[in-house]
Amino acid sequence: MKLKLLALMGCMLLVSGCDKVQSITGSSVKCDNETAKQLVVESFSKTVSDIAAERVKELIDSENVTIDMGKLRSTLQQITFNVNDIRTNNSDPNSNKQYCVTEFVVKVPDQMVKDADAARAVHDENNIAQAAILSDLSFEANQLKKEIEYLVQPTDDGKKVYVTLENPDALAYFVRDIAVDSLVKTARQNAAEVSKQEEIKRVAEVSKQEEIKRVAEEEATAQEYQSVLISEAKTNLDKANENLNLVWNSTTKEVRSQLLEEQRLWLKKRALECRLESTNSDNPEIYRINCETNMTTQRTSELRQKIYYLEE
Repeated sequence: MKLKLLALMGCMLLVSGCDKVQSITGSSVKCDNETAKQLVVESFSKTVSDIAAERVKELIDSENVTIDMGKLRSTLQQITFNVNDIRTNNSDPNSNKQYCVTEFVVKVPDQMVKDADAARAVHDENNIAQAAILSDLSFEANQLKKEIEYLVQPTDDGKKVYVTLENPDALAYFVRDIAVDSLVKTARQNAAEVSKQEEIKRVAEVSKQEEIKRVAEEEATAQEYQSVLISEAKTNLDKANENLNLVWNSTTKEVRSQLLEEQRLWLKKRALECRLESTNSDNPEIYRINCETNMTTQRTSELRQKIYYLEE
């Protein structure tokens, strides 16, 4: 409903801007009258100017883009209009009205077309040539062509003539869009660059946070794995110490007295040797515990043999 209302308002704007009057001499005016031709151009030009001003107001809201109205007028003045191949479609027998049709030609500066295309590319919109095809408009060598119907009627006293354009909508809006789009090129490109830089920063920040999270997860996993390894190593050491104590307590007090000093020295040696050897290892704590386990297992075998000989 909103789109239909806007379209209706646009048509009303065009109709209200399409009635032109100018002083003439004589009581009848033909379609190819120079005054009529001039009024067709002026009427179309005013229509484009009016709807272009409305479009600029829309852009302030939709894209936060402000276009200097003086620059808009200057841009529109660069576009030229020509009325070619005029034909009389019909005449009103009861009045002096003439129903006319012309191949209306709009010449757009090359740079304006390029700027409009560049502005549209920022939003991935169709360029001017593609849009012309979709709008059933002829567009070659920066010229737009479309048949426009118009009505010519002089006043009863023959001093003035009225010209009313019947179907300028499609072409007028198309010309307006070229002019306005060419003016928003820089603003759109700047906005796109800012958006691009913000996106780069956002992606970088997301990547940074993901990397921090990944590292944290890896560290947590490594710490957990380290804890498991240490727990496993300590369990093995506890078993080795338990076996050593079993062997130690399996003999008499007299035998233990003979081995006590040796056993104390061995305990100091185990602690110091394993601590020194683990210093340059990748995992000092695990290495130290495993070292003590291995030395304890070996000591258990040696102690068993010593006890055996002393008991004999």
